[in-house]
Amino acid sequence: MHESSIVESLINLVRESVPDASQVRRVEVRVGLLTGVSPDAMQFYFEIMRDEMLSPKAELAVALEPLRVHCESCGADQSLAETAWLCPACGAGSIAFLNGDELHLSSVEVEDGEGLHD
Repeated sequence: MHESSIVESLINLVRESVPDASQVRRVEVRVGLLTGVSPDAMQFYFEIMRDEMLSPKAELAVALEPLRVHCESCGADQSLAETAWLCPACGAGSIAFLNGDELHLSSVEVEDGEGLHD
């Protein structure tokens, strides 16, 4: 599964972004619906890799981004919770995806001896 390499890259990015003495508590990620990335698989691999690479207490929060589409036929702009190939407004098959391929590290919460920080 490609989620394993995605999570490994994500953890490496987090490690490079936080000071050495910090404990990572929470990592938040936004994932587009068109990526094909499974939040459950990401969670699974994160829990396996976090102990060795981050902290046993680190948590991963994955948010799926709504898919934004624009219909070339009727001009409607829509936000969808699931992938669709037809316009929800008019049923035409001429929609353009405005997003969906993103995978963003949104935030990292760390504890550095003085408390929690974002």
